[in-house]
Amino acid sequence: MTNIYERITHQYVKGERISPYLQKEGIYYERWSAHRTPAFVQEKIAFSEEEKEKLLAVYEDDVIRFAEQKGYTNWDIAVLSVDTPDMLQKFGSLHYHREDEVRVVVGGKGVFIIKSQQGDGYFELEVSIGDVVVVPQQRYHAFKLADDRKFAVIRLFTGEAGSVTYPAEDLSFHVK
Repeated sequence: MTNIYERITHQYVKGERISPYLQKEGIYYERWSAHRTPAFVQEKIAFSEEEKEKLLAVYEDDVIRFAEQKGYTNWDIAVLSVDTPDMLQKFGSLHYHREDEVRVVVGGKGVFIIKSQQGDGYFELEVSIGDVVVVPQQRYHAFKLADDRKFAVIRLFTGEAGSVTYPAEDLSFHVK
Protein backbone atom coordinates (compact mmCIF):
# COMPACT_ATOMS: atom_id res chain seq x y z
CA MET A 1 0.00 0.00 0.00
CA THR A 2 1.16 3.54 -0.69
CA ASN A 3 2.36 5.42 2.34
CA ILE A 4 -0.56 7.86 2.52
CA TYR A 5 1.21 10.29 4.81
CA GLU A 6 4.04 10.74 2.29
CA ARG A 7 1.48 11.35 -0.43
CA ILE A 8 -0.35 13.90 1.71
CA THR A 9 2.74 15.85 2.72
CA HIS A 10 4.13 16.02 -0.81
CA GLN A 11 0.89 16.80 -2.66
CA TYR A 12 -1.23 18.69 -0.13
CA VAL A 13 -0.82 21.51 2.33
CA LYS A 14 -0.95 20.06 5.84
CA GLY A 15 -4.01 21.17 7.77
CA GLU A 16 -5.86 22.48 4.73
CA ARG A 17 -6.39 19.39 2.63
CA ILE A 18 -5.36 16.62 4.97
CA SER A 19 -8.71 16.94 6.76
CA PRO A 20 -10.85 15.56 3.89
CA TYR A 21 -8.64 12.47 3.64
CA LEU A 22 -8.77 11.88 7.39
CA GLN A 23 -12.51 12.49 7.43
CA LYS A 24 -12.95 9.70 4.84
CA GLU A 25 -10.88 7.51 7.13
CA GLY A 26 -13.06 8.34 10.14
CA ILE A 27 -10.27 10.25 11.90
CA TYR A 28 -11.21 13.60 13.46
CA TYR A 29 -8.58 16.30 12.89
CA GLU A 30 -8.29 20.00 13.62
CA ARG A 31 -5.45 22.42 14.11
CA TRP A 32 -4.96 24.75 17.08
CA SER A 33 -2.48 27.62 17.32
CA ALA A 34 0.96 26.28 18.23
CA HIS A 35 2.69 29.56 19.10
CA ARG A 36 1.62 29.56 22.75
CA THR A 37 3.47 26.40 23.80
CA PRO A 38 6.07 27.41 26.44
CA ALA A 39 9.75 27.19 25.49
CA PHE A 40 10.53 24.57 28.17
CA VAL A 41 8.47 22.03 26.19
CA GLN A 42 10.99 22.06 23.35
CA GLU A 43 14.00 22.25 25.66
CA LYS A 44 13.26 19.27 27.90
CA ILE A 45 12.33 15.63 27.56
CA ALA A 46 10.62 15.19 30.95
CA PHE A 47 8.36 17.63 32.79
CA SER A 48 7.72 18.17 36.46
CA GLU A 49 4.14 18.10 37.73
CA GLU A 50 4.31 21.91 38.03
CA GLU A 51 5.38 22.21 34.39
CA LYS A 52 2.58 19.88 33.30
CA GLU A 53 0.07 22.08 35.15
CA LYS A 54 1.54 25.18 33.49
CA LEU A 55 1.25 23.53 30.08
CA LEU A 56 -2.36 22.50 30.73
CA ALA A 57 -3.16 26.07 31.81
CA VAL A 58 -1.87 27.44 28.50
CA TYR A 59 -4.35 25.27 26.59
CA GLU A 60 -7.11 25.27 29.21
CA ASP A 61 -9.72 27.33 27.34
CA ASP A 62 -9.43 25.26 24.16
CA VAL A 63 -9.36 21.97 26.07
CA ILE A 64 -12.49 22.88 28.02
CA ARG A 65 -14.29 24.02 24.86
CA PHE A 66 -13.33 20.87 22.99
CA ALA A 67 -14.18 18.62 25.93
CA GLU A 68 -17.62 20.17 26.30
CA GLN A 69 -18.33 19.87 22.55
CA LYS A 70 -17.24 16.24 22.34
CA GLY A 71 -18.27 14.92 25.76
CA TYR A 72 -14.85 14.37 27.31
CA THR A 73 -14.70 14.64 31.09
CA ASN A 74 -11.03 14.21 32.04
CA TRP A 75 -7.63 15.05 30.64
CA ASP A 76 -3.96 14.79 31.48
CA ILE A 77 -0.50 15.28 29.98
CA ALA A 78 1.57 12.40 28.64
CA VAL A 79 5.17 12.64 27.52
CA LEU A 80 6.88 9.99 25.43
CA SER A 81 10.60 9.98 24.73
CA VAL A 82 13.65 7.77 24.69
CA ASP A 83 13.40 8.01 28.50
CA THR A 84 9.99 6.23 28.52
CA PRO A 85 10.75 2.86 26.86
CA ASP A 86 7.79 1.09 28.50
CA MET A 87 5.34 3.64 27.12
CA LEU A 88 7.01 3.51 23.69
CA GLN A 89 6.63 -0.27 23.69
CA LYS A 90 3.00 -0.07 24.85
CA PHE A 91 1.93 2.46 22.23
CA GLY A 92 4.34 1.25 19.52
CA SER A 93 2.71 -2.17 19.36
CA LEU A 94 -0.47 -2.62 17.36
CA HIS A 95 -3.41 -1.98 19.66
CA TYR A 96 -6.83 -0.43 20.07
CA HIS A 97 -8.75 1.35 22.83
CA ARG A 98 -12.32 0.94 24.03
CA GLU A 99 -12.79 4.69 23.89
CA ASP A 100 -11.60 7.29 21.40
CA GLU A 101 -7.91 8.15 21.53
CA VAL A 102 -7.91 11.94 21.74
CA ARG A 103 -4.58 13.74 21.48
CA VAL A 104 -3.72 17.44 21.42
CA VAL A 105 -0.05 17.71 20.47
CA VAL A 106 1.73 20.28 22.64
CA GLY A 107 5.37 19.28 22.08
CA GLY A 108 7.51 17.42 19.58
CA LYS A 109 6.33 15.25 16.72
CA GLY A 110 5.00 11.74 16.43
CA VAL A 111 3.59 9.33 13.91
CA PHE A 112 0.33 7.42 14.20
CA ILE A 113 0.13 4.27 12.08
CA ILE A 114 -3.59 3.71 11.57
CA LYS A 115 -5.54 0.87 9.94
CA SER A 116 -7.19 2.21 6.80
CA GLN A 117 -10.93 1.97 6.31
CA GLN A 118 -10.37 2.39 2.56
CA GLY A 119 -8.25 -0.73 2.11
CA ASP A 120 -6.41 -3.51 3.86
CA GLY A 121 -3.31 -1.57 4.82
CA TYR A 122 -2.24 1.19 7.15
CA PHE A 123 -1.42 4.85 6.69
CA GLU A 124 0.92 7.08 8.65
CA LEU A 125 -0.11 10.41 10.08
CA GLU A 126 2.69 12.62 11.36
CA VAL A 127 1.46 15.08 13.98
CA SER A 128 3.15 18.10 15.53
CA ILE A 129 2.38 20.95 17.92
CA GLY A 130 -1.15 22.23 17.43
CA ASP A 131 -2.58 19.08 15.84
CA VAL A 132 -5.71 17.61 17.45
CA VAL A 133 -6.42 14.02 16.45
CA VAL A 134 -9.16 11.60 17.47
CA VAL A 135 -8.60 7.96 16.56
CA PRO A 136 -11.98 6.23 17.04
CA GLN A 137 -12.43 3.47 19.57
CA GLN A 138 -11.74 -0.08 18.34
CA ARG A 139 -9.52 1.25 15.50
CA TYR A 140 -6.22 -0.63 15.15
CA HIS A 141 -3.23 1.67 15.35
CA ALA A 142 0.26 2.15 16.75
CA PHE A 143 2.47 5.12 17.50
CA LYS A 144 6.14 5.96 17.05
CA LEU A 145 8.27 8.97 17.79
CA ALA A 146 9.43 11.21 14.95
CA ASP A 147 13.05 12.24 14.49
CA ASP A 148 13.23 14.62 17.45
CA ARG A 149 12.47 11.62 19.72
CA LYS A 150 10.11 13.37 22.13
CA PHE A 151 6.39 13.91 22.14
CA ALA A 152 4.03 15.65 24.56
CA VAL A 153 0.23 15.54 24.37
CA ILE A 154 -2.85 16.47 26.26
CA ARG A 155 -5.01 13.34 26.37
CA LEU A 156 -8.78 13.63 26.78
CA PHE A 157 -11.05 10.86 28.04
CA THR A 158 -14.75 10.12 28.51
CA GLY A 159 -13.90 8.09 31.61
CA GLU A 160 -10.97 8.11 33.99
CA ALA A 161 -7.74 9.66 32.76
CA GLY A 162 -5.28 7.01 31.62
CA SER A 163 -4.79 5.09 28.43
CA VAL A 164 -5.74 1.42 28.47
CA THR A 165 -4.52 -0.44 25.40
CA TYR A 166 -5.71 -3.78 24.07
CA PRO A 167 -3.30 -5.77 21.90
CA ALA A 168 -4.34 -6.39 18.31
CA GLU A 169 -3.05 -8.83 15.75
CA ASP A 170 -2.91 -8.17 12.05
CA LEU A 171 -0.40 -9.90 9.76
CA SER A 172 -0.45 -6.93 7.37
CA PHE A 173 0.86 -4.57 10.08
CA HIS A 174 4.51 -3.57 10.32
CA VAL A 175 6.25 -0.40 11.51
CA LYS A 176 8.97 1.02 9.28
